[in-house]
Amino acid sequence: MSKSIRKRIKYLLLMMAFGIIGLFTFTGGVHAASILYNGGTRYTTPAKYQNGLEHAVYISVGGENSNFSGSPVGTIISNDAWPLRNNPYFYEHLYLKNSNPSGGADISVAQFLRFPKDLTSGSAPFLPVGDPAQSAVITGANSPSQFNITTPYGNSNIVINGTLKPQQSIDVSVPMEYVKGEDAQFNENYPVRENNWQFDGTTLNFQIGMPIDVTTYPDFMKGQYLVTYKDKDGYYQQATDVQSLMPEFNFSNDIETDNFYRGLGTSDGSTLFVNKEYRVVGDKMNANNGQKFWDMLQTKDYAPVWRYNNLLTYETFTARLGGGISDISNPDYFKYARKIMANNGIGGINWQVVKVLVADNATVNQGAKWNPLDHVTLYDPKQEDNSDTSKIPVTKDNVKVTSNNGRINADGTLNTSTPGVYNVTYTYEAVYSDSVKRTISKTIQVTVPGRSNNGGKTVNPTTNPTPTPTPSNPNWNPTTPTNGNGSTGLPNYAAVKGSAVYATKKLYMYKHATFRKSQRIATYPKAARTNRPMFVIIGYDRSNGGALRYKVRDVNHHQKTAGKVGYITANRKYVVNVYYKSIPKNKTITVISKKGVHTYKNKNLTGKTKSYKKGTHLKVKKLVGHNLTSRYQLSNGYYVTANKKLVIQGKY
Repeated sequence: MSKSIRKRIKYLLLMMAFGIIGLFTFTGGVHAASILYNGGTRYTTPAKYQNGLEHAVYISVGGENSNFSGSPVGTIISNDAWPLRNNPYFYEHLYLKNSNPSGGADISVAQFLRFPKDLTSGSAPFLPVGDPAQSAVITGANSPSQFNITTPYGNSNIVINGTLKPQQSIDVSVPMEYVKGEDAQFNENYPVRENNWQFDGTTLNFQIGMPIDVTTYPDFMKGQYLVTYKDKDGYYQQATDVQSLMPEFNFSNDIETDNFYRGLGTSDGSTLFVNKEYRVVGDKMNANNGQKFWDMLQTKDYAPVWRYNNLLTYETFTARLGGGISDISNPDYFKYARKIMANNGIGGINWQVVKVLVADNATVNQGAKWNPLDHVTLYDPKQEDNSDTSKIPVTKDNVKVTSNNGRINADGTLNTSTPGVYNVTYTYEAVYSDSVKRTISKTIQVTVPGRSNNGGKTVNPTTNPTPTPTPSNPNWNPTTPTNGNGSTGLPNYAAVKGSAVYATKKLYMYKHATFRKSQRIATYPKAARTNRPMFVIIGYDRSNGGALRYKVRDVNHHQKTAGKVGYITANRKYVVNVYYKSIPKNKTITVISKKGVHTYKNKNLTGKTKSYKKGTHLKVKKLVGHNLTSRYQLSNGYYVTANKKLVIQGKY
């Protein structure tokens, strides 16, 4: 062995003895970081045997050993803990053992140890130090000299020849160096391999990984997890009814890394690399009401996502520089995610769930027939959205109905003979496989108003359609106003749930339906018509004094308040529908939007035809509805929005 080679090996051994430490930890403290990440406990037994011969390949850096084998990735070398250009050495190892019992047969070996350059058509920037036949070191054998190392095909590999006696093992190690001037690519597989002329061998794939400082990673910001489900159009919507019960982000309990895409359970609890995976584990969490995380969701109508024949009780993400929020570019992603995350106590990670049972609170006249199964919609939990194709027919066999404070009649209807507020619970057992089942439930409240004496006259509930809920009924939340039949307890002027309204005067958003100055969460000054703040109604409630409130979501996309959820007044002096409900007398509208408006061939505003500038007068012939919005059909047959922020009735 040459003097220069011996100096290099001595230097390498010193580096291995002292190790190379870095400052990296999940908890943000100062700890020595591993150079090698193996995705969990290292394999202790080689993966392959051939006629009594155990054989495997692995690498070592700074005194740390990799897995014996792995595909597609067996180990990662941390770029931060192993600076390539300052310490360009690691060892490639061949492990061989005669596993025959004592007194058994000897084994002759003629094993190839192949290097990354050989296995990547010369593209891997790693080479053996000097002549590998000279720099290779054999340990473990009683007489290493009984083995011969040659390089019959140049420096791309070596061949080890010799004889192993029963229970004898050897470890052949070759120092490898990073080739300066060539780039080691992050997340690219670099293979090392051993094999024999007679049988297939084992391969280890390693990568150079770039660690992420998770203490500054945007996904891991403090706050509640955001919870969303897919609506009928496949868009993510916030599950506002359970958002307040979502767990707070807890780094030490909830997160586990999986840099090798091996599935749940592979974690070392320390390092997260760029473009590698991590998981948030729901089974480890508790909801804010003290329930287990999934118990809470399943009693509120939601189920885990079923994907790739697995029930995903965890969320999987890919770590990217800059973090998850800034990487949300898919237009189908929950469109308010950027605004909601990191605001109002919500952190940086989104949980997706499936909405299974959809039912709303109701008000029913005393003595009226009310069948619970007629008022619930069931969606297949194996699907990921609430589209019509995901619906499952509701029958008494698949949806069970119970009440803990009311009576379900023999025919399945609710007994409404006595006034009161009754809890009605729907239960559905989701069967995913023979061994995976989940019980999903949803409880609603059915209010049966009583009759009262008013100056000697009996007042029927239908003549008083706005009963005031008491504090004992905080979940009062009818779905939509009706035409005065009293079935929801809402006045006719109330905007329909899911529709848009805007403020005509200054108003505030509050945390609760009973307004208190200390609980204001947003202020909306009076604004010009085209700039009026908009909201989408997601529910209803009443104050302790009986005043109707809208529960809304702020949809002012370019404002800091976008995505906020709270309560505003339903007073028509302050809040009105964004969309027109009538045709002007002169059948003329004027464009008031600074950017103008477009007309379309279809009422869903597809097939754009022409654009009109601000101030243009347009003749209309009728008003048409589309979902919870409206459009004007012009005299030329095309459609234009009926949004009051964009057009105004009459000539202006």
